[in-house]
Amino acid sequence: MSSAEPSVLFEDEHLLALNKPSGLLTEGGATREDDLEQWATRHAGRPVRCCHRLDRLTSGTVLLRKTARYNAALAALFAGSGVRKFYWALVEGAWPATVTKVETQIAPAGPGRFANVTTGGKAAVSTVRVLGRLESPARTWLGLLLKTGRTHQARLHCSHVGCPVIGDPLYGSGPAAPFFGLHARELRFQHPADRAAITVTAPPPSTWPDLHAS
Repeated sequence: MSSAEPSVLFEDEHLLALNKPSGLLTEGGATREDDLEQWATRHAGRPVRCCHRLDRLTSGTVLLRKTARYNAALAALFAGSGVRKFYWALVEGAWPATVTKVETQIAPAGPGRFANVTTGGKAAVSTVRVLGRLESPARTWLGLLLKTGRTHQARLHCSHVGCPVIGDPLYGSGPAAPFFGLHARELRFQHPADRAAITVTAPPPSTWPDLHAS
């Protein structure tokens, strides 16, 4: 389990949004201490289930449901375009300023791995904005809006441009960095109970460097 604890970002009668630390599974842990669902269940005092998943290494916003009342509505939101998913990424190298959109196809490439392919995969689209640049070594701070929800999409799209996520053991130079540079920064959606606009924002891990927009 991650040494960091989740934190509550939003909570009401039906929903719970948590800031998941890097290293913690969203669900499916081997013991009751090993995943975010179990932490949320202890916090709420009743069974809580995830509405979506993040990779184990990815930190940030995860939405969970505390009741079954809106299961179908929440599933429809995440299956369609009802949830805006915005990520922060710290990537290796200098991201080209002209690259503001990445479109590939993504397909399985072995156990736990996926790949950008030219044919035979599922369409994946991300829009990208440079938020800042760091020097020595050269790194770029990106904002990524995922238009589709393919597995490892943000990681693969960064690698595709030649600027892999810092610390990525699958598509980058590996875990030598003191952090993993992908963070689910924000979720926006309409609450299924009353259609109120909800924005949930997660601060980045304390292991990240100080970030200031340029």
